[in-house]
Amino acid sequence: MVSELTEEEKYLIGEVDLREDLWRFNRGYSSEFLIKLRPFVCEFLKEANKMFSMYVYTMGDRDYANTVLKLIDPEKVYFGRRVITRKESPYIKTLDLVLVHECGVVIVDDSSHVWPDHKRNLLEITKYNYFRDKTSRDVDYSKSYAEEKRDGSQKDGSLANVLRVLKDVYERIFNGGIEKELDVDSKDVRM
Repeated sequence: MVSELTEEEKYLIGEVDLREDLWRFNRGYSSEFLIKLRPFVCEFLKEANKMFSMYVYTMGDRDYANTVLKLIDPEKVYFGRRVITRKESPYIKTLDLVLVHECGVVIVDDSSHVWPDHKRNLLEITKYNYFRDKTSRDVDYSKSYAEEKRDGSQKDGSLANVLRVLKDVYERIFNGGIEKELDVDSKDVRM
């Protein structure tokens, strides 16, 4: 929320209209937000879409999900209507709501605890803490990316690394790759 920005992060309010990776919404309302896209997200979505059908699965509400989707997928190219929110799954995330067999699902998420029944499908990505996390219980004080006026790496950041893993999974499991001698029933991303 804009009201929770640290003094060192408030410069971003003036940069919103100058940057393509930063948005302000609910301007003037009590719960006004800034959204900062993770570096490499556009490239990641474009490449991952060539290999996989993607879903958004968030513990956020539908309004929040739709706001973010307008920014990252305004034409509904990547996710279409495949959006699952806390309304459909309020306590945990489950592949029971995804219309595909779990042996073909790779989950990319920054929270493993919300996937208690599908950890074998999970490819955990590091949290993207561009802003100071006021809810964190970390005693260790380290500045946010925004406070340091820097950002994660495009080439060697978390999304780039996850994309390399996804490409490897796709090659091995779905595109023949080194496992082409296996029959279709034995191809399982969890391996």
